[in-house]
Amino acid sequence: MYSVLIVEDEPLARESLKYVIDWESCGFQIRAEAEDGKRALELMQRNHYSLVLTDIRMPTMNGLELIATLREFTDVPVIILSGYEDFEYARQALKMGVHDYLLKPVEEEDLIAILERIGRSIAEKRSFQRQHHLGLSALRDQVLRKLAHGPVSRNEYEEAIRTIGRGIGEGPLRTLLVEMDSLSSPSPALTEHDAELKRYAVRNILEELCGGVGLVFELTEERYGIVLTGQPDGADDEELYLFAGRLRDAVAENAKETISIGFGSLAAGGRELAGSFAAAEEALDGKFLVGSGSILVGRDALKHSGGSGSVGLGGYPSTAKLQAGVLEAISNLQDEQQVEAAIDRLWEGFKAEQAPGSVVRKSVLELLVQLQQLVRELGASADGLFEYELGDYERVMKCKTMEELQHLASRKAKDVRARVCGMKQLQPSTLVTTVKKLVQEQYHTNISLRSIAQQVFLNPNYLGKVFKAGTDESFNDYLLKVRMEKAKELLRQSDKKVYEIAEAVGYGELDWFYKRFKSYAGMSAGEYRMK
Repeated sequence: MYSVLIVEDEPLARESLKYVIDWESCGFQIRAEAEDGKRALELMQRNHYSLVLTDIRMPTMNGLELIATLREFTDVPVIILSGYEDFEYARQALKMGVHDYLLKPVEEEDLIAILERIGRSIAEKRSFQRQHHLGLSALRDQVLRKLAHGPVSRNEYEEAIRTIGRGIGEGPLRTLLVEMDSLSSPSPALTEHDAELKRYAVRNILEELCGGVGLVFELTEERYGIVLTGQPDGADDEELYLFAGRLRDAVAENAKETISIGFGSLAAGGRELAGSFAAAEEALDGKFLVGSGSILVGRDALKHSGGSGSVGLGGYPSTAKLQAGVLEAISNLQDEQQVEAAIDRLWEGFKAEQAPGSVVRKSVLELLVQLQQLVRELGASADGLFEYELGDYERVMKCKTMEELQHLASRKAKDVRARVCGMKQLQPSTLVTTVKKLVQEQYHTNISLRSIAQQVFLNPNYLGKVFKAGTDESFNDYLLKVRMEKAKELLRQSDKKVYEIAEAVGYGELDWFYKRFKSYAGMSAGEYRMK
């Protein structure tokens, strides 16, 4: 999480900023507040913050004075908050290296858009700083990422090898994908500084253990890739699994961090690394079923998983095709009976192949992972479909019969089909109507674009774009209009007090309601009632 310092002299304004958006979903967390520039400067000199939001007009030390002083010792991104009358001050602030400015009252969509830009900028800067601090070449990591995502031409590959400065060999290669569990699902209590220390420690340990046998490079802030070089054809899979275990145990002991590792398939050479990494990513997707700290093996990655007794479907090619048929039936939006028929054919295949129970269970686990991937690829929401960590995994493992496993797989497949069909059938015009209906029903509660998106199982950004395209106004503008028109009606037709009307239309803070109403109606609530 990126830490935020809010500098604002009005207590109500500070409180409003806390709740205008879901900060943590944007990757930020409000860590401190200051009532003026002098107090903010004291905090900045003692602590590290990733972002500063500051008002301009404040007592003791105003926003411009604060920014000028900050620039003497830090380049922290700064967003200024200003009113229309402060625009000239805002222009001065922008010349001082301020990242952006927002007009009061702050709109949810505007703040989210700015935070997304700043988050990307911070991530890129941190990545470069980490690599510089570790004495690594940022270019080398970039080249290895390109090979991992491939494909590349022979000329590109030869140039990549020259850039890396170390040959990765033409013989068979193996890839590993390492994910830091605490960063893949970060706790709000995890500070950015703590996360940096974890990354530093984990990479050091991986490089020490992989020295001479592999190249370590950063894929994302929570993932590292490893290219194991000089892998003989027919390498001992058991030994590779034990090597991954040594990596996991060393990180746990020395960095106090759990990691999950996905195995890629064997690649003939460097130009084929992309296929190996794709297999490693597929294997790592299984983490949501078996939990953190796992060593995960994709269907094509290893012959077996190091003594667990579970094997893939490599020896059952016809059954693997039938499993793919289930996914095809769902992605083609076939009806429920056809999906169930595809499941039936898969189970008939198990019986015809005389597949042991371990293979059937492995197949069901793989199917659940593939269903999750399908939901994500088609743009739907997986909320409520899968039980993460060990929920679905334990349910599969506790099934005593083939019939129980078939029933579980069939129910999951049909649930996914229903979710995907519901999303596909929701035309933009229907979606807009649905959103308007939900706003009319819930305007008196603490609703937002995000909460409405959860109810219709869509991404908030996508929903916001569809709504604006269909209505020529943003979701927030529409919500404001509904609330203000209802407030007008209550002011005209009831004897409710203003604070009661504010609560009735969804405003817990009376001061915030006063500001919004005056901005919308051009007069105060009291003036409107008296006219």
